[in-house]
Amino acid sequence: MNKGGLKIGEWVCALLLLSAVSAWAESEGLWVFLRDKVGADGETHIWAEQGVADSRVAQDIPVYGTYIEHLRTTGATLRLSSRWLNAVSVNATREQENLLRALPFVRTVKRVQSLQRPVPRLLTGLPSARLARQDDYGISFEQLAQVGIIPLHQQGFTGSGVRIAVIDNGFHYIDHRAFAQKLNVVAQRDFVNGDGVVSDEDEQSTTGDETRSTQNLHGAQVLSIMAAYDPGRYIGVAPDAEYILAKTEDNAAELPIEEDRWIAGLEWADSLGADIVNSSLGYNLWDVGESYEYADLDGRTALTSVAAAMAVRRGMVVVVAAGNEADVPWHYITAPGDAEGVITVGSVDVPVGVTRHPLIARTSSRGPTADGRIKPDVVAPGQGVIVADIRGGDYLRSSGTSFAAPIVSGICALLLQANPDWGPEEVLEKLRSTALDLGEAGPDTLYGWGQVDALAASDVEVVAPENSASLAPFPNPARGGSVYFPLLVNQREEVELSVFDMAGNLVFKRDWSLLAGAYTQTANAPRWEIETNAASGLYFYRVRSTSLDQLGTIAVVRR
Repeated sequence: MNKGGLKIGEWVCALLLLSAVSAWAESEGLWVFLRDKVGADGETHIWAEQGVADSRVAQDIPVYGTYIEHLRTTGATLRLSSRWLNAVSVNATREQENLLRALPFVRTVKRVQSLQRPVPRLLTGLPSARLARQDDYGISFEQLAQVGIIPLHQQGFTGSGVRIAVIDNGFHYIDHRAFAQKLNVVAQRDFVNGDGVVSDEDEQSTTGDETRSTQNLHGAQVLSIMAAYDPGRYIGVAPDAEYILAKTEDNAAELPIEEDRWIAGLEWADSLGADIVNSSLGYNLWDVGESYEYADLDGRTALTSVAAAMAVRRGMVVVVAAGNEADVPWHYITAPGDAEGVITVGSVDVPVGVTRHPLIARTSSRGPTADGRIKPDVVAPGQGVIVADIRGGDYLRSSGTSFAAPIVSGICALLLQANPDWGPEEVLEKLRSTALDLGEAGPDTLYGWGQVDALAASDVEVVAPENSASLAPFPNPARGGSVYFPLLVNQREEVELSVFDMAGNLVFKRDWSLLAGAYTQTANAPRWEIETNAASGLYFYRVRSTSLDQLGTIAVVRR
């Protein structure tokens, strides 16, 4: 019996980490930046500094093969290469590093850094009793309604034709009800173990038995916020989008190769035509070597930030989590959230049962960047939101900017579907200019420009009824099945439907939370589902909300 100290599983993890750290102490991860690149036509393209090439054409040319072969002669182990940065990441000893620096085509050598996944806070149970519900959206209704997503869905904007790349720690989406009906994965790649499977496997070369670890869970939860389609229980922001899944992070330890994989995943997504990239990862601390300092958050130091900014310039919308660092000494956002042009997302709560604006999450990382730019750009629901419970099969609440970011990524998909000619600059400007201003007046370093408003940012016009009204229910008389109670709602309403028998006994009661709009069809009108044992006769109904109080009768006729 183990009465104290580390359990056996914890000892195994600790030994693995010590082994990894020991290996890295002797052989360091390095980025080797090259001075130029030679195309197939023999033309030389010069790199003045990291991430700066003479043209986009030059960026797409592979790293020059002759240079790679010369790098191998030093004895260094090559890992991955970046055509955008014109660089190669290697494992090398100090002696090998000196040989690398001496090569005439090498411009500079830098240490590889590592990535961290902002740790979400899991909350037990679901607040289903406190959440307003609408038939199709179930427990996801509040977090989508809060940022104007549902009216866009009702207009047919669900992400169709837009391709979203998700860079994370893995995606065990297999068998979960959230992904059973619609998930459209067009490509997936495991950059950690070097295969094409991003879900759980039991004998992985690097991550071992993933069925017994948390590997692949965080990414699948992030994916659920965007891609889930489980009508009546949970709907994601962009269920009809196409998804590219890049598994780049090993959960066991934060080691320098993480940065290699992140950049490789980004370039791979670009090669597959990704319109949007979601990265719920943070970048500041690692298990070996030195850490970044706040002064490095200038958009030009962290290579992930350099690559993210390049992706934006190449036409991709890049959305990143701000980080969960506000209540720890670091305090500030993490890279690549400091990159120019990326959409950095902070987290707010989901007010339920109270009338107030959302409040910033205590842990949501603050700005500004080291060079004084306002970050985050916007905020979205991330505190106590509903995500897929990957192991449990249903859903649970969780918190973190990791989950605010995919809400914004999904919104970006809706915006691009509605406005296919928009680029990253237009999307960012629209999100900022239409956001709900929170906190201090004007943009600030807690809320950025405010909470995103998908409908306002989309330029899609949804005309609300001039007045709220309760229309005649149908069918009446009813012969079983459902009776529908059509409504016109000119503002968000909490609607209560009650049905009584002739003796005054309550036989049915249900609440709906409805946004402004027309609820006149069987697909969206509040309804009474008549029990099979309901007797023939007259029933009284009452439809009540802040602006409505309608009484009437329904005849039920049984054959």
